[in-house]
Amino acid sequence: MAEIGSIGVGPVHTVSSNGGIEPLGSGPLVHWGVRADDRWHIARDERAVRQIVAEDGVSIETRLRIPGGDIVHRANSTPYKNTSLVIVEIENETPLPVAIAFITAGSGIWRCEGNTLFRNNVSVISASKPVSHCQVAATEGELLGVLRLEESQNDAERSQPVKGSHVAIVFPLPHTSSLRLVFWVENKLHSLPNPDDLPNLAGIANGWNAHLDYGSSVELENEGVQKVLFSARRHLLVGCEQPLTSNYWLKGVPAYASALAISSMCLWGHIEAAKRLLTKSIDQYQVSSFQRPEMEYISYLLWACDEFTLHHMDDEVSVPILNWAIDQIGNFVAAVPRSRIRRRIGHSYLRLGLESSVSLLKRSGHFEEAHQLENTLPKIYKNNSISLQSGSLPNALLDEDQSPTPIAKCLNHYLSDTEESGSLSEIIGRAEPTGGFSSSERLQDPFASALFLLMFRRSLVSQPDSSTVALFPGYTAKWFNVSVEVSNMPTTNGEVGYAVRWHGDRPALLWEGKVNSQITFTSPGFDPTWGSNELRGEALLPQQKPDEIAIPLISSPIQKPSINPSKPEKGNNFS
Repeated sequence: MAEIGSIGVGPVHTVSSNGGIEPLGSGPLVHWGVRADDRWHIARDERAVRQIVAEDGVSIETRLRIPGGDIVHRANSTPYKNTSLVIVEIENETPLPVAIAFITAGSGIWRCEGNTLFRNNVSVISASKPVSHCQVAATEGELLGVLRLEESQNDAERSQPVKGSHVAIVFPLPHTSSLRLVFWVENKLHSLPNPDDLPNLAGIANGWNAHLDYGSSVELENEGVQKVLFSARRHLLVGCEQPLTSNYWLKGVPAYASALAISSMCLWGHIEAAKRLLTKSIDQYQVSSFQRPEMEYISYLLWACDEFTLHHMDDEVSVPILNWAIDQIGNFVAAVPRSRIRRRIGHSYLRLGLESSVSLLKRSGHFEEAHQLENTLPKIYKNNSISLQSGSLPNALLDEDQSPTPIAKCLNHYLSDTEESGSLSEIIGRAEPTGGFSSSERLQDPFASALFLLMFRRSLVSQPDSSTVALFPGYTAKWFNVSVEVSNMPTTNGEVGYAVRWHGDRPALLWEGKVNSQITFTSPGFDPTWGSNELRGEALLPQQKPDEIAIPLISSPIQKPSINPSKPEKGNNFS
């Protein structure tokens, strides 16, 4: 299961576990089936369906098993004329010919002409081959019944307009052959291109790899971690271009999910994507001095402003963001409760907003205001029952040691509604075979994507203070003898990179920093006593011990219970 889309244009679509495709939140579903020697196999109703990431590393691949082998369905999105189209490729890997049906719904007048299905004279599906059959019915049950009759049609019958709400188009698919289709769901186009005139799936994958090359890169000898990492970054790169009023940001996630996406994109080197989403957030957030701000949302947004301006050195971009944040801080601080509240409700998000306000004031040169606010924080925390040691998400984000463990625990709770610590193995095990994290309302959850990126970044690079950069601080014995390479990772001082190579049971650390101030490199996971002020170098660190018990880094997938992703808004563990 996954969500697919194109950067900068068009809607986001969901790909279900059986290859069904629909716009996120609403719209017609397009699902599929195969006529084999024995019967029709409707993928939605079959158990012999598996889903993975295709060999191109990006497309979502769904395999339907029929007698003789697999029929393979691969899906991705591509931009076209200021919108986004879904491209599907179907391949027959069996030694026998089959028929492929695509089924969709919507009231109107349907007709087929050549390789295109029209609804009310607007093309909705275009194929690389002519349509063989077109069946229209009032209900899906009636449609499937007619489909099983397999009545032949001539060209005149296929092109005859028919009124109905359910339709199926059928194509012959000889053995070892393939079929390409393009879907459309927005009223922006009156005609669809031929799928062969659009980029193939390999070309789309190359485009995604080019986008990711603009950010940081991580190479690990672990396919499971790499897949989840790629999926989370791709998902948020699409989301950063979506309107904040779109289903991407409104469906099934906390209101402040976009703030976590801004920070995670910034910390993974996708500065332009983070800037665009932050700018949209600022433009949309309009609160006058006569209005009370929405405290939780503005707390996270001020934190995102602080994180962005900390890691982005361009004054032309950061100064306007700082000025906007300073204008909001006065109204925000004035709305913070100053007297003791009667009920104990989680308000730890106030700590996130207040401490981000202090940091923003200092960075803007408002030292007196920052000092005054800083002195009042203990009283505010006491009156609002805010603990600095609780397991809330704001406290995890503000953790002084920048440990990944508190964020991992929050992510694990969000995904599983348990109090487990949330090891990397547990979290990767909760991912879908396509690499994304699903929830009860989303096939791929952007809040979980952002939390994972923030947590995993702290495992690879952390900055416990402005003059120290920790390299691979999250190392444990489970990473014994695993090579790691990190490039172009942003810090508050500039970009850093490193590689870990093993000489027997001793890790060799090679590092390089492109920074604008003096820093000390450390590697507490390997050796808490080691440090270097050199901007480039290598060191052979002490002997490491493997796990006493042979447990794989990534365990088998964990059965995910039904959860409610809106829980963070209630203030139990994420407030």
